[in-house]
Amino acid sequence: MYEEVFGHFGLARNPFAVSPDPTSLYSTLAHDEALLQLAFGVKNQQGLMVLTGEPGTGKTTVLRYFLDWLQQREHYSTAYVFHTFVHSTDLLQLILKDFGLPYEGRSKGEMVIAVMTWLQARHKMGDCPVIVIDEAQALSNASFEEIRMLLNAQVRGAQLVQIVLAGQLQLEQKLRQPHMEQLRQRIMCYWRLAPLKFEETQGYIFKRLAWAGANDPIAFPPETVREIYKSSKGIPRVINLLCEHALLSCYADRRHSVDVCDVTTAVRQFELDGEEDPDQEPSRTNVFCRLGHFEELKIESANAEPGEPEETGQAGADAAAASLPEADTKTVVLEAASVADAKETRSAQPSEPPVKRHEPVLSLSTPPTAKSRRALTQYWREVSTSFVRDGQRLVEPIRDWLTTSKPLKPRKATAAAGVVSSVRSWLLKPTNSTAIVPARPRKPSTT
Repeated sequence: MYEEVFGHFGLARNPFAVSPDPTSLYSTLAHDEALLQLAFGVKNQQGLMVLTGEPGTGKTTVLRYFLDWLQQREHYSTAYVFHTFVHSTDLLQLILKDFGLPYEGRSKGEMVIAVMTWLQARHKMGDCPVIVIDEAQALSNASFEEIRMLLNAQVRGAQLVQIVLAGQLQLEQKLRQPHMEQLRQRIMCYWRLAPLKFEETQGYIFKRLAWAGANDPIAFPPETVREIYKSSKGIPRVINLLCEHALLSCYADRRHSVDVCDVTTAVRQFELDGEEDPDQEPSRTNVFCRLGHFEELKIESANAEPGEPEETGQAGADAAAASLPEADTKTVVLEAASVADAKETRSAQPSEPPVKRHEPVLSLSTPPTAKSRRALTQYWREVSTSFVRDGQRLVEPIRDWLTTSKPLKPRKATAAAGVVSSVRSWLLKPTNSTAIVPARPRKPSTT
């Protein structure tokens, strides 16, 4: 399905995948400055470098690009740690494993000796190992102390290992704590990634489209890009999210240009507007339903022997209904009968052009088919849902008016409020409920 969606816009791949990909890095002044500082620190053996930024600004993408840059050059062994919610001993194990050193069965002291011995051997070979730790804001105080101890590994004033700490803004707060003074003094390079500006957001979108194979960026007009920038606040991860779902909505309507409404729909769906209303229902879209139909699930009977044909028609409906509660029996029978009618109709009649998904197929002159049953069921389901929703919206103002106004006497107001409460309770009951106001018991006759 996704191949058809992106092929509709002349794209060979998804241009807005949220997974970090160094090949799709969009170079801005902030990203170039971060890469240049990291490269300068490693070449000059500065020891400790720090990269921070808000979630989604592209820190991991920069780190992956930097690691690829190191691996394309000689004398740079690398270790990449991305799972940091661990103890200090586990952090040493992760570093040893990524460097390709054995660690199983060793105590913490033995692992430290193994790391130091390996670093000294690599230094004699002209190597400058680099440890990159992503999501460093989750490191414990003991892990930070372990990093400081690793930075003490020096030979004649030369650092044996370079360490890059990357994380969210909480990392800056941790490094400002008083007990982090010794580690903070060792930071030789520091850079914070900022969100994209409007011009950078526009260039980012067009660069991703060109990377995916688009020849013309007309799919995102300037007004649409401005709405994306306003809603995403320049965060690349949010830009990818909005652009991908806007493309899906555009393809569902078979359009070639993304409108502002496609973006605002995605903003409401993922609640990115910042407005929280506890009484508002969750936003729902039917974008994926318009993209195509879900493949039918092939269900085989658990009691059927291998090679035995599956029961169909009314027999299959009876077998399925026997294993369900009484409340679900009618639904299963109707669905199974609908499937059987659909198969008989397809086998008995010649092929016809496909019918649109939301076009009603109702006819009183012919026997009901599977499509007519489904259309009628969907129609009454929507009607009942709308009735309940509108009824609830009517009941709430009436109840508020009864509790705040003074035209009624207390006794009448209490009686009216009881009626309204009964109506509201009935609206919340299943559709087979018939009682609206409970019947009052008759008084016994005195005669």
